[in-house]
Amino acid sequence: MSQVIQATESKSWRYKDVAWLLIGIATVIQLARILGMSAVHGELPFLSANDRSRWCAIAALTEDGKWEIDRVADILDSKGKSKIWNSIDIVRHRGADGKEHFYSSKPPLLTAMVALVCKPVTLLFRKKLTEDPFLIGRTVMILVNVLPLALWWIWLFFWLEENVSDAWSRFILLNMALWGTFLSTFAATLNNHLHGALFFALSLGLLWQIVRAFQIGKSRSWWTWIACGLCAGLAVACELPALAWAAAAGAILLAIDWRKFLLGYGVATAGVAVAFLATNYWAHQDWKPPYSHRGLGALIATIPKGQENEESPAINSVMDQANKHSYAFTDKATIIPARLTGVLQLIDDTAGQRVAIQSANDGWSIYEWDDWYDFPKSYWLPGNKKGVDRGQEDQFLYALHFTIGHHGIFSLTPFWLLGIPGAAFWILRKQNSNRGWQGLLVSESGVALAFIAVSLACFVFYATRPVEDRNYGGVCSGFRWVFWLAPAWLWLCVPAVEMAGRSHVLRKLTSLLLLISIFSATIPWPNPWTHPWPYRVSLWLYPDPPEVKPNPEAKPVTEAKPVTAN
Repeated sequence: MSQVIQATESKSWRYKDVAWLLIGIATVIQLARILGMSAVHGELPFLSANDRSRWCAIAALTEDGKWEIDRVADILDSKGKSKIWNSIDIVRHRGADGKEHFYSSKPPLLTAMVALVCKPVTLLFRKKLTEDPFLIGRTVMILVNVLPLALWWIWLFFWLEENVSDAWSRFILLNMALWGTFLSTFAATLNNHLHGALFFALSLGLLWQIVRAFQIGKSRSWWTWIACGLCAGLAVACELPALAWAAAAGAILLAIDWRKFLLGYGVATAGVAVAFLATNYWAHQDWKPPYSHRGLGALIATIPKGQENEESPAINSVMDQANKHSYAFTDKATIIPARLTGVLQLIDDTAGQRVAIQSANDGWSIYEWDDWYDFPKSYWLPGNKKGVDRGQEDQFLYALHFTIGHHGIFSLTPFWLLGIPGAAFWILRKQNSNRGWQGLLVSESGVALAFIAVSLACFVFYATRPVEDRNYGGVCSGFRWVFWLAPAWLWLCVPAVEMAGRSHVLRKLTSLLLLISIFSATIPWPNPWTHPWPYRVSLWLYPDPPEVKPNPEAKPVTEAKPVTAN
């Protein structure tokens, strides 16, 4: 390969100049997007409930020194009418003061990391985030989104120069990275998917260095192993399914050097796990992230039923049992249906207290309240969710649509189809057979197999989610839960693009796949938090798509009227 690269070096100066110009243009465009971003009301640069959820937490953390977002979420617009900072991506639970407060539903580690960047910015400009969200918010976005993305593009440029034989292939792959993935689309909004992809790309680059050094009989420093572990762990912190990648990368590194695997990669990933849990406990006084709190808590007590067919227990009996376990219900408490099927709740907004009640064999079971998504006016209550958020009941149809349908990975970004033959080419490449299974694992073939395994694991994971989670990522321009895999899929496409470069017909076909991918990724640039163009077309043709229906099982079994204390 090096001879081919040297043979084409006389012509490669043109490609290099164009490549650097393209990277510069892409970076400037992303800067311009951020500087021009504004919500519809024109008072915030934040585009959706998803990113406002994180910004609320960042503002509360940098300005109040706490994670409760009640104050920030209640900020009104200039007319004093709308809560412009409020979000549907929030939860409510008891805080350290024993009363219920609102919190961002997003895992707090990434939020805390962005807050560490935001705080010096506020000190520099002597303004708070809530005082001047355009100045502070846009500055932070440039620092945490555009700058890291541009650095990845630059690193990719050098990697392509070293590992891809011809200029045409490098040009196609670089343009795909610049314009064809949804990472560029989401560079103008605060989200975990861009950072998950960037941390994953860093871990991949470091793993590649370790593998290449091993192949020529050398060894990378401990710092390379530690950095690889940190990046893999942070990828998991941003994208839970990246745990499959952390495990696959760990298997490859274990085959190289078990000592550096344990003391370098292993210790670093464990450190990220500790940081993830510690920040979560700091924010919520609980080890589990907010999205895990959608059910019943610990059992507090049981009380007998007064009569066989009663719809709810005696409220005073429930209050007596709950007050014995550090609760403080008042006579303002009521019993009403909960969000979960067949569950009631004893709620006291005055005291900020709640417990869950469920019918048992011969009595009523009282549980600690653990459904953080159930609160008055919550978007996630039955009947409130709209469109895709209601969930796709047909599991097969859901899998079909997020692969080749209206939210499809391959229908929106057909360039990824090249990853299928590309993976085969990577696997079939001649490896060092003298090392046996170790030679296979610690090679391009091993990395390709790891990517295939991780991709399939993600597919199965999302295809088998419960109905309420089968929502395509909500209102979003693509199936956002797999955006972080873009660097892996780009790597898998390399051999197929190189082979296509040898055929005039295949070059045209590859260019067409690239153009369609760019079309899908750039249409939502004004606001990434919009539906993909095929879904918008389907809504235009069929205003109420038959495949998206409310889930009848989400309706409460009981229609019991509120019961108040005597």
